[in-house]
Amino acid sequence: MRRAPLLGLLLLPLLAGAADPAATVRAWFDGVDTLRARFTQRVYDSGGILLRETRGELAIARPDRFRLEYTAPYRQLYVADGERLWAYDEDLEQVTVHPQADRLRESPALILADPARLTRAYTVRALPGEGGLRRFELTPRGGSGDVEKIILAFDEHLLRAMEIHDSFGQRTLLRFERLQINPLLDDRQFTFTPPPGVDVIGADGAPPA
Repeated sequence: MRRAPLLGLLLLPLLAGAADPAATVRAWFDGVDTLRARFTQRVYDSGGILLRETRGELAIARPDRFRLEYTAPYRQLYVADGERLWAYDEDLEQVTVHPQADRLRESPALILADPARLTRAYTVRALPGEGGLRRFELTPRGGSGDVEKIILAFDEHLLRAMEIHDSFGQRTLLRFERLQINPLLDDRQFTFTPPPGVDVIGADGAPPA
C-alpha cells in the first residue's frame, strides 16, 4: 500500500513580536477549531530529485480528528476519527486501520492536536526568513522516529507551507491554498465505513474487532 506522510497542516493568525519561538508557533493555534485547505505535495529524494507530486484536500476538527484526501494522480484517503486512523486505497481496494494514538504519537499530525503537546514533543527554533515568509524548525525531542525535522513557513497571517525531512533523506514539501479558518464542517467527514468487498487489515494483521 502506498504511504503518504500524515500531515500536520494549520492556518493560524500571526502574533508578531513574541520572543519565544515555541510560544509564537503555539499562539497561531489559538482560536482555530476547524480548518479546510487544498494542497500540493512534492516528495524529493536525498539528492533533490522530484520523486512524485500529488494534490488533495484537508479538513481538520481539533483536537483529534482530520480527513486527508489525495485526489490526483491517484485517490487515497486517511481519516482520523478520534479513536482510529483509517487508510483507504481505492486502487488496491484495501483499508488499513490502527489505534489513532499509537500511529500519531510521534507524527507531524501531532501538530493538529493540543498546542501544549507541541512543546513537549518538539524543540522549536526560528529560522531566517525566506521569500517573505517567517520560518520555524521543529525537531522531535529524543531524536527517534522517522521524522528528523519539520519546517513551517508563514506569511503575515497564514501558514503557507510545511516541509518534512525524514530519516531516509527524503523531503516532503506541502503548499496550501484556499485556506479557511473555522469553516462549518460536517461531522460525517470524520467517520469512515469500509466499502463493501474491500480488504480490511487491522494493526495485528487481521480485521479489527
